[in-house]
Amino acid sequence: MTAGRLARAAAVVAIFGLVSRLLGFAREIVLAAAFGTSGATDAYFNSLLIVNSVAAILLYTLVTLIIPTFQRERAAEGTPSAWRLVSAMAAWVGIFLVVLTALVAIWPQAPTALFHLDATRAAETETLIRIMAPALALQGFSAIFTAMLQIHGRFAGPAAVGVAFNLGIIIGVIAGQSSLGIKAAAWGVVLGATLQVVLQLPQFMRLLRENDVGAALTHPRLGAMGLLALPVLGASLLQQINSFTDKLFASSLEAGRVSALSFASALGQAPRVALLLPLMTPLFPVIAKLVAEERKDEALRAFRRVAGLLGLVSVPMMLLLAIYSHEVAQLAFQRRKCGPSCIDQIAPPLLFYALALWPAFGAFLLNRTLSAARRQRYILTTTAITVAVTIALDLVLLGPMEQAGLALASTIGVYVSTVILLMGLRDEFPSLSLGAVGERQGRILVAGALCAATALALNLVAPTDDMGSLEMLPALAAKVAAALAVYWLAARALSRTELAEATRSLRALVGRAGPR
Repeated sequence: MTAGRLARAAAVVAIFGLVSRLLGFAREIVLAAAFGTSGATDAYFNSLLIVNSVAAILLYTLVTLIIPTFQRERAAEGTPSAWRLVSAMAAWVGIFLVVLTALVAIWPQAPTALFHLDATRAAETETLIRIMAPALALQGFSAIFTAMLQIHGRFAGPAAVGVAFNLGIIIGVIAGQSSLGIKAAAWGVVLGATLQVVLQLPQFMRLLRENDVGAALTHPRLGAMGLLALPVLGASLLQQINSFTDKLFASSLEAGRVSALSFASALGQAPRVALLLPLMTPLFPVIAKLVAEERKDEALRAFRRVAGLLGLVSVPMMLLLAIYSHEVAQLAFQRRKCGPSCIDQIAPPLLFYALALWPAFGAFLLNRTLSAARRQRYILTTTAITVAVTIALDLVLLGPMEQAGLALASTIGVYVSTVILLMGLRDEFPSLSLGAVGERQGRILVAGALCAATALALNLVAPTDDMGSLEMLPALAAKVAAALAVYWLAARALSRTELAEATRSLRALVGRAGPR
């Protein structure tokens, strides 16, 4: 693939990824308006977790495994052997998906039992899981298509599957909420998964015809490929544990707390969706290229520049979203079935999810930089430690703080992960000065503290948390604008270097060049 095609592919992935995540947030708004925070909505989110977890595990495993395996087999034994190997693997995965879907549809009590629900919510969850069961196979097939299409550098279809999935759910809710209730959302999941397959199927069939790929169930190296998949599956499964435990612990609370936590999480992650992906998509390859070429000093300079940019963007968002968590939750979700009591359940966990923004931006950059340096084992160890710490904190904080405690545990876990990853980066790049990194980020945090102090002072003068949405919006916008103006002035005084580097990076981004 040429550099021009690579740049275009990266742009396509970034655009579709951003649209998909924004539609995912819109999906949460539609669900909140239609069903609010209730036992039925809890059942939907628990059921969706089962479907999405299987899809996420398969997608991560297949993309991680198929592409390098195909390339090695093609280099060693030729293209026909490589296609026969991945075709056999895909066939067995497809058989597994069909069997799993049938078992879930016939016996939804098994996955439902994982959540330890009361009888009413358990019955609702069983019904929704049975409806969503076909989506297990459909999303799995979509994962197979994605991996096999990416082998030959076809990214547009795979990148758009998230858009199709979220759009299907939105259509299902809007079309069927009045007649089907929460079942409309479940049928929307099936529709979205179907759209994923329909979107990729023509490209996939064309790829098979072009390469004369036939069906296969055996290959001399199929068993070795299966053994190679086990640690990848383990890593992928580990990444899903915290999502499950959050739902499990929230299910032990009053009805509606699972959905409140899910809505707060979606809103708390919105800034990452809107800014982290488009910023990192063009900037990360610069660091990856420098690391691969052993130009470590240049890689560290690029890392510091990107870290400064991410800090400047994430710190004010983190603090203002935390301070105005109630108002933001009200603006995003308060309509129809999601009234004031619904907002009162969403706002507390949102405050803590907001406080995770700054370390989450840093952890993403650290993760990608260590991945470029081939430190996947360290990343896996960090993930395991973070999961253990988060679950322990869940158990401690759930009783006194309910769903807000689960959000706080997740946020502390993000900080722990960021610190451990930073230690790993220091080991990989001995010339990295942690003191210098801390000083640069500290100056940004001081500017953020002045921004937060301004916002809190304005709250005393002109409170907005008890206003209606339309009445609140102008006053809230004015307060945010004033706080951001203070942040800008403080950043110019305290973080002039970071601000200048961020400006150059953004200009380079617009000009389709990496930061220099």
